[in-house]
Amino acid sequence: MQVGKKIGVRRSAFGAANAQSEIRNPQSNGFTLVEIVITIVLIGVLSGIAAMIILQGVRSYSGEQTRSDAHYQARIAMERMAREIRLIRSQGADIITMANNDLRFIDVTGATIGFSWAGPVLSRWNGASNDLLASGITAFTFNYYQQDGVTAASPADLWFVEITMTASAGGETFDMRTRVHPRNF
Repeated sequence: MQVGKKIGVRRSAFGAANAQSEIRNPQSNGFTLVEIVITIVLIGVLSGIAAMIILQGVRSYSGEQTRSDAHYQARIAMERMAREIRLIRSQGADIITMANNDLRFIDVTGATIGFSWAGPVLSRWNGASNDLLASGITAFTFNYYQQDGVTAASPADLWFVEITMTASAGGETFDMRTRVHPRNF
């Protein structure tokens, strides 16, 4: 009988006994079915984890992009309204409508301009029709003040126009407020 020969134990190339050599022969080419199944399961688990991480990153980016676009659109609308309200020609008769959600006036060039809010849409009156100025506006008001800060009752008393706006996107809201004094008053 040879030394080291036992049932279920083989000697490796270096002469050491190896219990695993009975399951897989070192001289064989290929893998066993158990090894392949374990490898596929591990790759599937790792791929699932990687997909969840990538998906969360894509969702975060998309949400941030939506919020950024809404904030940018609201800020541009606020700046445009402030710039054009500064160009009201004069107090009194040149202010056509002075309501909480609607302001129409004649500017220094003689053009009729106005801004109005209905639902989530903020519009600019161009003299013939309404153009979309911003969408996603959930709250909007014009407030009118006299020179001493008291609420103005008529266009002849108007000194400041305060614009307050709330824009919403992606579950977040952005509040904006500015006070404008027309140059020609």
